[in-house]
Amino acid sequence: MEINLLFFFTVVPAIILYGIAKSGLGGSMTLISIPLMTIVMPLNQALGIILPILIFSDFIAVYKYRKEYDLGTLKLMVPFAAVGILIASFTFTYFSEDLLKFMIGLMGFIFAGHYFFFKKDKEAKSQKNSIKGSICSVIAGFTSFCVHAGGTPVSVYMLPLRMQKEIYVGTRIIFFTFVNLIKLPLYINLSMTNLVTFKQSVYLFPLAFIGILIGYKLIKIINEKLFYNILYILIFISSSKLLYDYLI
Repeated sequence: MEINLLFFFTVVPAIILYGIAKSGLGGSMTLISIPLMTIVMPLNQALGIILPILIFSDFIAVYKYRKEYDLGTLKLMVPFAAVGILIASFTFTYFSEDLLKFMIGLMGFIFAGHYFFFKKDKEAKSQKNSIKGSICSVIAGFTSFCVHAGGTPVSVYMLPLRMQKEIYVGTRIIFFTFVNLIKLPLYINLSMTNLVTFKQSVYLFPLAFIGILIGYKLIKIINEKLFYNILYILIFISSSKLLYDYLI
């Protein structure tokens, strides 16, 4: 991994964005992170480097939100995410990165577009739905394994529930902690994460920590209504960009 000017314009912002996402603010922003990193390294190397950074960040975030989460939601989502991860570990080589991003982009675009243009009562809470939650969780596990991009499927299920801001963030963080820990032995088995990539992860982790601190500061000053609107806007923008990149 050569450190040059291009590195500072690609890898550095990519890692910081993952840190900000781990604070609970705008996980969909990270949809651009892997593409940025693949400018200077192969996809498998980027995935292998990112995973330990995500796990380090998870442990910090879980400690902060250890008392703020929805256990029922986790009991539903984590097992089905594990199913998606296992499916991905056997099949991800058959899916191109572009196709996966298109699928995520289409899901996010429809979801956020419906919220902004068709949903009349934007603050109405949806009821928990085990079918929707299980489907979104399988997709989240699958896309998280393939491109570290499970945030949009999780948002499709969790955002309409309109949980208290801190509960939403804590539940999401704990969910992805389990997801990333399940992914780790599979990544090691596939040689995507190894001693070389782990050392690179350790060197880059301080950037993620900076992102976490930025995210914590931002989330403290944002009220609940604005918080949810920001998340929907980020999903709409990032999803539109993915669709544009695929179609043009």
